[in-house]
Amino acid sequence: MDILLSKELKILHENSISGLDRQQLFHEHILDKINTLIEHKDVEVHLTGKSFLGKPINCLKLGRGPTRIIMWSQMHGDESTATAALLDLTYLLTTPLLAENSDVGVSPYYHDKVTIYILPMLNPDGAKLCERENAQGIDINRDALALQTPEGKLLNALVDEIEPDYAFNLHDQHDYYRCGNDGKSATLAFLAPAFDSDKRINAPRRRAMALITDIYEKCDGLIPRGIARYDDEFSPRSFGDQIAAKGVSTILIESGHYPNDENRQVARTLNVYALLHSIRQICDEDVYSSKDVIDAKERKYWQIPENNENKLCDMLINNLSFSNSSYQADIAVCKRSRFESHFYVNEVGDLSQLHGIQTIEAGGYTYEAGRPYQLSEEIVLSNDLYIILLKKGFSHFVGSTNLIKNQSDYKLIENPEIWHDEHKMKKGILLGGFFCMKGERKFALLIDQIVQF
Repeated sequence: MDILLSKELKILHENSISGLDRQQLFHEHILDKINTLIEHKDVEVHLTGKSFLGKPINCLKLGRGPTRIIMWSQMHGDESTATAALLDLTYLLTTPLLAENSDVGVSPYYHDKVTIYILPMLNPDGAKLCERENAQGIDINRDALALQTPEGKLLNALVDEIEPDYAFNLHDQHDYYRCGNDGKSATLAFLAPAFDSDKRINAPRRRAMALITDIYEKCDGLIPRGIARYDDEFSPRSFGDQIAAKGVSTILIESGHYPNDENRQVARTLNVYALLHSIRQICDEDVYSSKDVIDAKERKYWQIPENNENKLCDMLINNLSFSNSSYQADIAVCKRSRFESHFYVNEVGDLSQLHGIQTIEAGGYTYEAGRPYQLSEEIVLSNDLYIILLKKGFSHFVGSTNLIKNQSDYKLIENPEIWHDEHKMKKGILLGGFFCMKGERKFALLIDQIVQF
């Protein structure tokens, strides 16, 4: 990952906590990390409560300063990128590394300026289930008013108790958010959430905007056109909006996609970088004292590229012909979730407003769906044999898949309930079939592989 070769991010990446490079983090993955961190004299741990199924929810506390900061992650059980980042942050704040590296560090006296409260995993039950919701089936982040979840009650009570000046609400977003109008993924997205339906801007929200502007300017230098601004539609049931309504400068950070980084380690490291810079800015008591400075930063906040939802797909196939070249269409291919490896046809038609993480120009080619290969005896698939079958037009296999010994480098499509036809690619079906030119098959589509003959 070239981005991690930048000086600042390389330092942070090399000093991250091991064992957390996963798509999904469970409570057992972080428990021993927390136990190691609290051995340090500067880290306190408090059991703030338990999940619906009785899992402990811990809060880490650092510093003793008058300005109070709260940070929480994995409110949604399947969003764990920032959980690793918060544990990295806690570790880094206890090491001399930061004081020795001004590019990423904070003052070694930060603990006299701020008190930081960290909830690394608010929804351990949902994490174990790999689900957004908690064990009650409730989205905790839509429970800020009803407070029917123990996890939501816990967070609400903690905020009321410590009365933070700043709150960092850390999430993951899906892969298909685009940064602005070009084709790049939004690897991080920030928001100073609205606290009412009129989206008014008071002093705490303006302070959050100023801080986001400072973070953006630092991160954009490391990952140009990859940092976005999230939509500020008021969501009264959400904790970020309700905490902002309490007069807290609230910052939402959404971790997103970066190419060839399925475990989101780039976003993890960028989170750490952004949070360290935030602490450094907050420790500077004069940084947001000037109205002119705040006003200028607010104007720049609105210039951050928008976080455009569903404007990307994993693969975009442009200008493919169908039905004996009677018409052309674009094809968007996506995963149903970021945790699976299968790719499905998501949309067909004029997709000129969409960008692909991978783009295939198919002008001049006609689509052929192919036909099934009926399994009747054991078959050992080498690369050469598989290519022979593909050239004959076999696009998928039906029958007892135990008969296949796949020793090739190519993926198999097995026993699809529905298949495409020559007139169209069908939505919701695995990507498969052939690109043909002048009646000759030139390329095979195998889920996410493009095989040339």
